[in-house]
Amino acid sequence: GFCPQNGMESQILGTRSVRRNKNRNRIKIVILVLLLFLGIALGTYIVYALQAEKTPEEPLNRVRTIPKYTHFSIDDATQIFQDIAFHEYESIFENEVLGKLRDFHEEYGLKATLYVFGKLDTYDLADFPDTYKTEFEDNADWLKIGFHSMTEVDPKDEGVTTKEFAEGIEKVNQEILDFAGEESLAHVLRLHYWYATDEMVQVLKKEGVEGLLCGNESNSCYNLNKEQAETLLKSRDGIRPGELSYYVTDIRLEKTDDIFKALDAHKRDRLVVVFTHAWCFQENADKLETALGWLAKMGYEYTFLEKETRVKEVADE
Repeated sequence: GFCPQNGMESQILGTRSVRRNKNRNRIKIVILVLLLFLGIALGTYIVYALQAEKTPEEPLNRVRTIPKYTHFSIDDATQIFQDIAFHEYESIFENEVLGKLRDFHEEYGLKATLYVFGKLDTYDLADFPDTYKTEFEDNADWLKIGFHSMTEVDPKDEGVTTKEFAEGIEKVNQEILDFAGEESLAHVLRLHYWYATDEMVQVLKKEGVEGLLCGNESNSCYNLNKEQAETLLKSRDGIRPGELSYYVTDIRLEKTDDIFKALDAHKRDRLVVVFTHAWCFQENADKLETALGWLAKMGYEYTFLEKETRVKEVADE
């Protein structure tokens, strides 16, 4: 027979069973959703981990890893050659300046360029012997020699013509080749009084010159116009408006009282150019060594700024 009470109980139990099934389904759905999110998170982590392994922090370090360079030179260097010839040293490094430069090269990796006059007072560079040619060639990877001017006089005030300029640089270059070899010849120059007309720059190109070291004022930039000179002075590594490159000379040691302050002013520059003169080198040698230590600590590499260096810069970037 029919029992209403039992039927009611059966209906209640059926309702509870349905509820339990719904709860189980909800739990399953939640678990599946959680697993899905965990899977996505894990997959994303693996992808980023693999990318990080291939290129660790490359975007963050890109600016900081751009190579930095420094150029050092000595102007009016003919007196160095005069001293070597007069004393007839067995080695060029018996000269006090070259001996100190070699010490700095061995300790800091210094590269140096000597800019010479064709004639200094009564001494003619043509009289320098070829006795030391092998020694110059053996050290040409860090020591080079380049044209500065024919004499100490201001070429502009003297009214030097393009023809005289061409004859002068051709003569001095040949003398350097004769007593020091082709590898010793510098192709980036600092000319006396920062002077060169458009016509003289054309002569430089024919002689294989690749760049000019300018002063740090707009009137010391050779044949550059005012706009080009101002662009150069604002640059952190030089400009190349034509076939020649132009670079600012940043620090003149004998006119720098606080070398740390002077260097700190250029700590963000990609290129720092330092120079002094042969006649005051010894009294500025300590200042130079301080600069070399600072540049080494800041990660600067020494350069002649010649073609092979520019190719390396592009490759490094």
